[in-house]
Amino acid sequence: MNAQAALLRCPACGTVFRAPPQLPSHRRVRCGVCHELFSAPVSDTDPIPRPAYASAAAATGAGGGGIVRAGALVALVLLLVAQLAWLARDRLVVYPRFHALYGVVCHYLGCQVPAFRDLSAIDISAARVTSHPEYADALLAVVSLRNQAQAAQPWPRLALSLTAPDGSTVAGRLFEPAEFLPALNQGEEMFAADAAVHVRLPLADPGTEAASFRFTVH
Repeated sequence: MNAQAALLRCPACGTVFRAPPQLPSHRRVRCGVCHELFSAPVSDTDPIPRPAYASAAAATGAGGGGIVRAGALVALVLLLVAQLAWLARDRLVVYPRFHALYGVVCHYLGCQVPAFRDLSAIDISAARVTSHPEYADALLAVVSLRNQAQAAQPWPRLALSLTAPDGSTVAGRLFEPAEFLPALNQGEEMFAADAAVHVRLPLADPGTEAASFRFTVH
């Protein structure tokens, strides 16, 4: 064996060092770190010892530690996402999928899910204002509302504004659901998904100053 080229690894502490130029006849050497006495390899065919950090046990430990750290990082990221989602629940709850997810979470945590509400999904159509067919000095406002959202939501409030030719408001009123809902829908708490209502509102005639009108929901 070429002793000058041989590398020895202490079986006790794993320290790797070069063998002395001349080995004693008993071929036993002592580790300079932990002072362990052990036998040197007997031939050039013996495998070159790996450093302690590259041993199977050390490699396994390092891999396990990496997995633990990666798992902890993923858990922290998920926790941060969950916290941000909860803080933004008032904005995200308008999306049906998020609303359903919040419902599942609050079922187990005992929390209250904000009501789903998306006013932009309420379509206003067939709106008109005409003279009332039965009463003098009165108008009849007619409008259709449809909830185009994929989930039910609370009934909106309905606003009607009558405007002059210059765009200024001549008259206006904000109606609560109980004031404009047809008798068929009275008592219903939610505006069902893809449902429609047809509203008829008698109004006092503000006179010839009113040139146009506008319906909005709130």
